Amino acid sequence: MMVYRLVAIGVAAASAAAMLYVGLYQSRFVGRLLCPIFAEGCQGVADAPFARPFGIPDGYIGAVVYVVILLLLALSILATLANILGVRDMVSLGSFCFYCLMTTFLSPVLLWAVWQLR
Repeated sequence: MMVYRLVAIGVAAASAAAMLYVGLYQSRFVGRLLCPIFAEGCQGVADAPFARPFGIPDGYIGAVVYVVILLLLALSILATLANILGVRDMVSLGSFCFYCLMTTFLSPVLLWAVWQLR
């Protein structure tokens, strides 16, 4: 299972980088799009009218989507850690919040569920 997660993280990161590169070309921050195998095909596709839905270079849209996939796991880990620290602070304070405790107990479930996504 761990291998699949690492593969998914690697693929999402590589895809985000590739799409960012295409987006930079579409915005002309990169002068020429290097295209292994397909010669000028990459530039032709990146410059096509369909490659700018709503006027936004689709390279940027793709990069954002792949980064969101990566952030989903990172945010679920961060939420779990923040909730654990919150309980520690409540213990020090000597007062508790039902809603805070509820989210703290549910955070590991959320982390598990996100981790199980395929």
